[in-house]
Amino acid sequence: MKITNERLKEIIKEEIISIREANEALITEATRSTIAIEDKKGNVRGTYINSDGYVDGVGATLKKNYTKADKVESLLALGEFGISSLGKSMAGGDDHSFAKPKKGETVFYGRDRGEDNDMTSQFADRETFAQQHVEEFAYLYSVKDKKWYYTTDDDNEGWSEL
Repeated sequence: MKITNERLKEIIKEEIISIREANEALITEATRSTIAIEDKKGNVRGTYINSDGYVDGVGATLKKNYTKADKVESLLALGEFGISSLGKSMAGGDDHSFAKPKKGETVFYGRDRGEDNDMTSQFADRETFAQQHVEEFAYLYSVKDKKWYYTTDDDNEGWSEL
Protein backbone atom coordinates (compact mmCIF):
# COMPACT_ATOMS: atom_id res chain seq x y z
CA MET A 1 0.00 0.00 0.00
CA LYS A 2 1.46 3.28 -1.10
CA ILE A 3 0.87 6.37 1.09
CA THR A 4 0.58 9.65 -0.74
CA ASN A 5 2.04 12.89 0.56
CA GLU A 6 -1.48 14.17 1.25
CA ARG A 7 -2.36 11.07 3.28
CA LEU A 8 0.92 11.32 5.21
CA LYS A 9 0.12 14.95 6.09
CA GLU A 10 -3.35 13.89 7.29
CA ILE A 11 -1.86 11.15 9.50
CA ILE A 12 0.64 13.59 11.01
CA LYS A 13 -2.13 16.14 11.62
CA GLU A 14 -4.30 13.48 13.29
CA GLU A 15 -1.40 12.46 15.53
CA ILE A 16 -0.69 16.06 16.53
CA ILE A 17 -4.36 16.54 17.46
CA SER A 18 -4.30 13.27 19.40
CA ILE A 19 -1.20 14.34 21.34
CA ARG A 20 -2.75 17.76 22.15
CA GLU A 21 -5.92 16.13 23.42
CA ALA A 22 -3.92 13.71 25.56
CA ASN A 23 -1.89 16.56 27.06
CA GLU A 24 -5.06 18.52 27.85
CA ALA A 25 -6.48 15.47 29.60
CA LEU A 26 -3.49 15.07 31.91
CA ILE A 27 -4.26 15.68 35.56
CA THR A 28 -1.59 17.37 37.60
CA GLU A 29 -1.51 15.90 41.08
CA ALA A 30 -0.68 18.01 44.12
CA THR A 31 1.89 17.04 46.73
CA ARG A 32 -0.35 16.26 49.68
CA SER A 33 0.49 16.43 53.37
CA THR A 34 -0.96 16.19 56.84
CA ILE A 35 -0.11 18.68 59.55
CA ALA A 36 -0.65 17.76 63.16
CA ILE A 37 -0.03 18.83 66.72
CA GLU A 38 1.22 16.56 69.48
CA ASP A 39 -0.03 17.60 72.92
CA LYS A 40 1.96 17.19 76.14
CA LYS A 41 0.43 13.75 76.70
CA GLY A 42 1.58 12.57 73.26
CA ASN A 43 -1.85 12.57 71.56
CA VAL A 44 -1.75 13.66 67.93
CA ARG A 45 -4.45 15.32 65.85
CA GLY A 46 -4.15 16.90 62.46
CA THR A 47 -5.69 17.87 59.15
CA TYR A 48 -5.12 17.49 55.43
CA ILE A 49 -3.31 19.94 53.11
CA ASN A 50 -3.71 19.44 49.37
CA SER A 51 -0.90 21.45 47.77
CA ASP A 52 2.86 21.98 48.05
CA GLY A 53 3.32 19.40 50.80
CA TYR A 54 7.06 19.02 50.26
CA VAL A 55 9.57 20.36 52.80
CA ASP A 56 10.40 23.48 50.75
CA GLY A 57 6.66 24.27 50.51
CA VAL A 58 4.45 23.47 53.48
CA GLY A 59 7.45 22.63 55.65
CA ALA A 60 9.14 25.99 55.11
CA THR A 61 5.88 27.88 55.64
CA LEU A 62 5.19 26.05 58.90
CA LYS A 63 8.70 26.59 60.23
CA LYS A 64 8.67 30.30 59.39
CA ASN A 65 5.09 31.29 60.23
CA TYR A 66 3.55 28.74 62.61
CA THR A 67 6.01 28.51 65.49
CA LYS A 68 3.69 28.69 68.50
CA ALA A 69 1.15 26.16 69.71
CA ASP A 70 -1.77 28.64 69.73
CA LYS A 71 -1.17 29.55 66.09
CA VAL A 72 -0.94 25.87 65.12
CA GLU A 73 -4.19 25.26 67.03
CA SER A 74 -5.88 28.08 65.11
CA LEU A 75 -4.62 26.66 61.82
CA LEU A 76 -6.02 23.23 62.68
CA ALA A 77 -9.35 24.71 63.81
CA LEU A 78 -9.81 26.64 60.56
CA GLY A 79 -8.54 23.61 58.66
CA GLU A 80 -11.10 21.18 60.07
CA PHE A 81 -12.49 20.63 56.57
CA GLY A 82 -9.04 20.59 55.00
CA ILE A 83 -6.62 23.11 53.60
CA SER A 84 -6.16 23.66 49.89
CA SER A 85 -2.92 25.63 50.18
CA LEU A 86 -0.94 26.94 53.13
CA GLY A 87 0.06 30.59 53.28
CA LYS A 88 1.82 32.73 55.84
CA SER A 89 -1.50 34.18 57.03
CA MET A 90 -4.91 32.80 58.00
CA ALA A 91 -6.72 36.16 58.05
CA GLY A 92 -8.79 35.75 54.90
CA GLY A 93 -10.97 38.79 54.35
CA ASP A 94 -13.51 40.13 51.87
CA ASP A 95 -10.98 40.23 49.03
CA HIS A 96 -10.00 36.57 49.57
CA SER A 97 -11.83 33.51 48.25
CA PHE A 98 -11.16 29.99 47.04
CA ALA A 99 -11.49 31.11 43.42
CA LYS A 100 -9.45 34.29 43.92
CA PRO A 101 -7.10 33.79 46.87
CA LYS A 102 -5.25 36.75 48.28
CA LYS A 103 -1.47 36.39 47.96
CA GLY A 104 0.08 34.83 51.06
CA GLU A 105 -3.26 33.69 52.49
CA THR A 106 -4.09 30.15 53.50
CA VAL A 107 -6.96 28.74 51.47
CA PHE A 108 -9.34 26.63 53.56
CA TYR A 109 -11.91 24.27 52.06
CA GLY A 110 -14.43 25.14 54.76
CA ARG A 111 -14.14 28.89 55.17
CA ASP A 112 -13.22 29.71 51.58
CA ARG A 113 -15.26 27.16 49.59
CA GLY A 114 -18.03 26.22 52.02
CA GLU A 115 -17.19 22.53 52.22
CA ASP A 116 -18.02 20.51 55.32
CA ASN A 117 -16.22 17.22 54.78
CA ASP A 118 -14.25 16.57 58.00
CA MET A 119 -10.58 16.16 57.05
CA THR A 120 -9.19 15.82 60.58
CA SER A 121 -7.42 12.78 61.92
CA GLN A 122 -6.36 11.56 65.34
CA PHE A 123 -3.56 9.21 66.30
CA ALA A 124 -2.56 7.64 69.61
CA ASP A 125 1.00 8.95 69.29
CA ARG A 126 3.59 10.22 66.82
CA GLU A 127 4.76 6.74 65.82
CA THR A 128 1.22 5.72 64.89
CA PHE A 129 0.89 8.97 62.94
CA ALA A 130 4.15 8.24 61.09
CA GLN A 131 2.94 4.75 60.17
CA GLN A 132 -0.65 5.57 59.28
CA HIS A 133 -0.63 8.92 57.47
CA VAL A 134 -1.45 8.42 53.80
CA GLU A 135 -0.19 11.67 52.30
CA GLU A 136 3.30 12.09 50.85
CA PHE A 137 4.49 14.21 53.80
CA ALA A 138 3.50 14.45 57.46
CA TYR A 139 4.35 17.36 59.74
CA LEU A 140 4.14 17.29 63.51
CA TYR A 141 4.34 20.24 65.89
CA SER A 142 5.39 19.12 69.36
CA VAL A 143 3.94 21.30 72.12
CA LYS A 144 6.53 19.88 74.51
CA ASP A 145 9.54 20.54 72.26
CA LYS A 146 8.11 23.66 70.56
CA LYS A 147 9.47 22.31 67.27
CA TRP A 148 8.24 20.98 63.95
CA TYR A 149 9.15 17.50 62.72
CA TYR A 150 8.43 15.79 59.42
CA THR A 151 8.44 12.38 57.80
CA THR A 152 7.49 11.06 54.38
CA ASP A 153 5.36 8.18 53.20
CA ASP A 154 8.47 6.18 52.31
CA ASP A 155 10.75 7.28 55.16
CA ASN A 156 11.91 4.36 57.30
CA GLU A 157 14.07 6.66 59.41
CA GLY A 158 11.19 8.16 61.38
CA TRP A 159 10.89 11.81 62.28
CA SER A 160 13.39 14.52 61.32
CA GLU A 161 13.48 18.00 62.77
CA LEU A 162 12.22 20.59 60.32
